[in-house]
Amino acid sequence: MPIGVPGSSRGLATIKGMSIYTAAKSVRQWRHPASRSESHIQDKREGEARRQITYVAVKTPATPSPKRNFAALGLEGHEFIRQGNEWRPCKAREEFADYLVAEARTRSWYINQTTRNGRQIEMKRRVASPIKVLTTTFSPWLSEWTYQNLSLGEAVIEKLRLIRNRWLAAAMKLIGGLAYVLGFSFHADTSNPHFDLCLSRQDGEGGRIGCAGLRLMGPWAVGVDRQLRAGAEISPEKWAQAKRSTDNFARRYPDDAPLDIELAKRLDIASAEVLGGELETYRIEYARMVPILEQQHAAAKQATLDQARLVLTRVPPVPGRRNRVEVVPEP
Repeated sequence: MPIGVPGSSRGLATIKGMSIYTAAKSVRQWRHPASRSESHIQDKREGEARRQITYVAVKTPATPSPKRNFAALGLEGHEFIRQGNEWRPCKAREEFADYLVAEARTRSWYINQTTRNGRQIEMKRRVASPIKVLTTTFSPWLSEWTYQNLSLGEAVIEKLRLIRNRWLAAAMKLIGGLAYVLGFSFHADTSNPHFDLCLSRQDGEGGRIGCAGLRLMGPWAVGVDRQLRAGAEISPEKWAQAKRSTDNFARRYPDDAPLDIELAKRLDIASAEVLGGELETYRIEYARMVPILEQQHAAAKQATLDQARLVLTRVPPVPGRRNRVEVVPEP
């Protein structure tokens, strides 16, 4: 299902908000943001397989978080490359992945000024992670609005395109001066659709901008910030941990706001501007469910631990090794 070209009102290409940060160092990681590529599909398959492995055999209850299959409802992933001040859509499945690999190789170095024997000289420095990937997911209430409307056969693509374009404009302002934006991808193969912004500090000609690190707080902090902005009640333990995280960030970066939280806020603002009151029911319901889901997650973890303790009393220890077998989710 097409969304269209950023900044335009026409659907011209088949296109496919907690933030995650990846310092992409390998060809496999460079290709991963391309949502339709074979390498991304394989990564997702392997990641799902890894999540089914633990050190003891226990039956785990199904996760209480909502499971949404957007692909089954026709929502597709897409990628765009940044060229000058324009966005160019990727048509072939591997185009964005190939582009990121080429850019990573081009931008894997910079020229640094140093002093040798009292003289200023230039040295070519290699960069371990030439490409950074910033992930911003839909808010849970935007994900639910999208899923329910798609399920009812409602036309959502134009509205999602407007949300995306507004968010991209805001994101470009936030990132300006910190890194070069190489492109972005949209992923609809998760329960909360998300955007991957692909960045690099190197210009490929020896120059670089920004500074080390992107001033991030991490996905947990982004999620809690969204819960609070939705009006949800959270546990005292979560409050305390959130305050510690905020205080630690403020001490390290007193003049900066967390980029991942700001990107999530901008996406939520864009969705509120486009959808208005349509989102309110879903936001209120999400806020109501947060303490319930907290209890369900805690109960699921406790049930898993209880099963593990029971199994560990029956499994003889192997010297020098830890028991590792599959976790079997309950149907």
